[in-house]
Amino acid sequence: MLISGKLLYRGDIIEAGLRIEEGRIKEISKGIDGRKIKGLILPAAIDVHVHLRDFEERDKETIKSGSLSALHGGVCLVVDQPNTNPFIDSPAVFKRRVKEASKKSYVDYSLNLGLTSNNVANIRQIVNEIRSNFPIHAIGEIFLQHSDARYQVSYEELGKARSMTDVLLTVHAEDPAYVEGNDIPNFLFRKEMAELEAVRNVVKLGIHICHVSLYESLKLVHSSPSTAEVTPHHLLLSKEDFDRLKGFINVNPPLRSRGNAEMLLKNFNMFDILASDHAPHREEDKLRSASGFPGVETMYPLMMSLVRNHVIGLNDLVERIAINPAKIFGFRSYGEIEVGNFANLAVFDFSDVRIIRATELHSLCQWTPYEGFEAIFPHTVILRGELVLEGGEVLIEPGFGSVV
Repeated sequence: MLISGKLLYRGDIIEAGLRIEEGRIKEISKGIDGRKIKGLILPAAIDVHVHLRDFEERDKETIKSGSLSALHGGVCLVVDQPNTNPFIDSPAVFKRRVKEASKKSYVDYSLNLGLTSNNVANIRQIVNEIRSNFPIHAIGEIFLQHSDARYQVSYEELGKARSMTDVLLTVHAEDPAYVEGNDIPNFLFRKEMAELEAVRNVVKLGIHICHVSLYESLKLVHSSPSTAEVTPHHLLLSKEDFDRLKGFINVNPPLRSRGNAEMLLKNFNMFDILASDHAPHREEDKLRSASGFPGVETMYPLMMSLVRNHVIGLNDLVERIAINPAKIFGFRSYGEIEVGNFANLAVFDFSDVRIIRATELHSLCQWTPYEGFEAIFPHTVILRGELVLEGGEVLIEPGFGSVV
């Protein structure tokens, strides 16, 4: 395949062509005259934090529907979290999940192993057994606080796991002592100190901290050996959205003040990774106080709208949505547009600004906290050198994605 157009290459937008063979970029040159692509050619995103449900929660989302959402949002690789039903904390359940993904996923797929109080003593053996058959890039999202005590891990157990394995640990940093409940709105019951205290206790371990929601937490992580992830909802939404979202407001960690969200957005380049924490729930579950927002399809489009409006920089976004996720999680041949990497590309037209409508999205949960927000969706997506999405038309079948 030969394509040409405007592309982001080593931090600069250039006019050039790409020669793609066997799924990889073989050459980048201004002398290549391939199929002209309108818009800006960028690396496709890597979303390192999604909850694709399935198993016994397939009414909320499936690997098939969630990965289709990812594809429409310009995401080439998703990292699925283990707090499914059943929980993914053993080689047997890990293998079952990967087999499901190999048949259902539209995009490339990676799976995290779960850490619990029950398996922490054997985590080295479990990792080694899984590694004999599949790559394993991370353990987590590890819950320091969970509504089910079986899946809650203490600081001591987390430190033990860190000493027993070289696999990246990703942690949901909320201290149980400061979580009083999860009623609506849960920002009244999950205190800011829950995150701050947890972050203070774990940053020294050199781990990855999921969905950091407080500017004070960000500063702690930024000056430590650990890395920090942020979600679009903690950048763009706040407690002040309660009047609009009402019973749909709950997410863990909770939404914070508008001033805090503005500080996170202003200091976006202090974060290492942008991830959606795509956590779909049906309307009836949300109204019973379930926590989580869908977001894998809207993450890249929302942020590209911010780039268009000069709120964040294009290079800052691409580093946190593609380059850094590949480096931190060890996804070889993913990330930036570079010779030797997979040709995973998303093409955006800055003139094609759309209003987000839940009825036009692809998650089974059928709602979005970003209803009415401006976004720029990719009109073309290329995955491993294959044209997979063009003009809203999906050109592949479920199972096209590779288990990474």
